[in-house]
Amino acid sequence: MLKIAMIAGEASGDMLASSLIRAIQNQYPGKVEFVGIGGKMMQDNGFKSWHKMETLSVMGYVEVIKSLPDILKVRYSVLKQLLEYKPDVFIGVDAPDFNFFIENKLKEAGIKTVHYISPTIWAWRYKRIFKIKKSTDLMLCIFPFEEEIYHKVGMAAKFIGHPMANDIELNIDTLKYRKLLNLPEDKTIITILSGSRIREVNSLAEILSQTCHKIAERIPNCLFIYPFASQHTLAIMDKYLNENKPGFEYKLVLNQTRDTIKASDMVIAKSGTVSLETALCKKPMLICYKINKFTEWMLRRMVTIDYVGQPNIIAGKEIVKEFLQEDANPDSMSEYIFELFNNQQKRKAMIDEFYKLHYTLLQDGSTEGAKAVLDLIQNKIND
Repeated sequence: MLKIAMIAGEASGDMLASSLIRAIQNQYPGKVEFVGIGGKMMQDNGFKSWHKMETLSVMGYVEVIKSLPDILKVRYSVLKQLLEYKPDVFIGVDAPDFNFFIENKLKEAGIKTVHYISPTIWAWRYKRIFKIKKSTDLMLCIFPFEEEIYHKVGMAAKFIGHPMANDIELNIDTLKYRKLLNLPEDKTIITILSGSRIREVNSLAEILSQTCHKIAERIPNCLFIYPFASQHTLAIMDKYLNENKPGFEYKLVLNQTRDTIKASDMVIAKSGTVSLETALCKKPMLICYKINKFTEWMLRRMVTIDYVGQPNIIAGKEIVKEFLQEDANPDSMSEYIFELFNNQQKRKAMIDEFYKLHYTLLQDGSTEGAKAVLDLIQNKIND
């Protein structure tokens, strides 16, 4: 029997790990036992979780500090269990702060270790790679350029595709999603992705509202949709818009971000994962972001990349216009959206780049990941 241990720290990791479990079960002819820490999706696929995954699903400095005793208790408990269990391989799924500690201790004990989803060493704190190399035998990468970064320091790594590229269809039926969300078919719909964190929503609320107002003055029959992942951030924007009477038609929606993007004509997105999500949905867009001066000064000293938007980072060039800091102003952004609206050739060129991006990231990640894991422990399988 093959013994595989895994730790996933949050819902996204639970989903990725559950797919990987199924792929390993499909590829390995014998019996496999999966243990460690995981969520419902992993458990639905036969995984035995020794601790509640929710203990690790903590975000924010204050929340982490409050939960630190529980996290440390679980960390040392699961490490003891793993060392006694002696798995054939350990797979840490994201949750780098937690998993690299576990991987390091297990590798020292002679257990093969795999990490799924590389930290952004290519953006900042590159020197972490040497600690990762010491802890991990194989890195499963979701961006194509990450593989070479690890190879340069003599570490095994494999690009297995981005899970989002598999989740989003290649060709988007905009009308289908407008009907699904009960949105008008005859309006120009622009989606505003202002962020998932309270600080982001607060910092961009006024700028984005003024931008929408200027766009509405030049593009007739516009509807602006603000999707949010939490009721709290939606309430912040709702309060701001109600108090400031922005003078344009808008709608706030909850938990329908991707469908809203698919129903759009254009998108204004903050930097981060939503910019990649928008690109994979093939929607003409711009990227904006604004942070305080001190944070900007700190980041400029640490960050080693030329772009902040994931589509541009992956493409290695600017395929989406970025409006950062002082450039993230209503005049500049509204002018660019108006330019996109009136220039079909420019929109098509951007969408063509998005298709290239999608094909680059579109791999059967779980199958490729399972193959890489089983190749790593081939000697165990042969025994």
